Amino acid sequence: MKKIAIAVLTVFTLISLGACAQNKKDSSKGSEETAMSSQKDQVIDETLNTKDKDETQSIFTAVLVEDATKNETVDKSIRFVLKDVEVVEDPEKIINMMKNDGVILNVPKEQLADGLTESEFKAGDTIQFTLAGLPAMTMSIPPQVAGNSVVNVEKK
Repeated sequence: MKKIAIAVLTVFTLISLGACAQNKKDSSKGSEETAMSSQKDQVIDETLNTKDKDETQSIFTAVLVEDATKNETVDKSIRFVLKDVEVVEDPEKIINMMKNDGVILNVPKEQLADGLTESEFKAGDTIQFTLAGLPAMTMSIPPQVAGNSVVNVEKK
């Protein structure tokens, strides 16, 4: 009985090792194919994203609820809390996400028009902001828009 159990265990072990060795030989081929496929997909995505950013921009006006402030994050972006958002141009139809509760923009200082700084944006000011394509936006209330989705912020 012991001899049969040892023989079965030995055969099972040899089959398992053989399957693992065969899988290891084929894995490099799969990795190359995956890498080539990923590069191709990345080029296509970059092309589509570039076209989308060039073609679609949404422009809105809104009123600042509070003075613009610098975020304490690594990027030191500027936080704009906005209400009464109105459409100037909205090809992506995203106004419904911002209309009721407003929106918060987290904007890098490079996106401010004409060399403006956060200290020049005060509560009650009307601003105009431009978003690229369909912006990255949180599902919070009010929604927050990531800085890389903001093209420009200017005073009206």
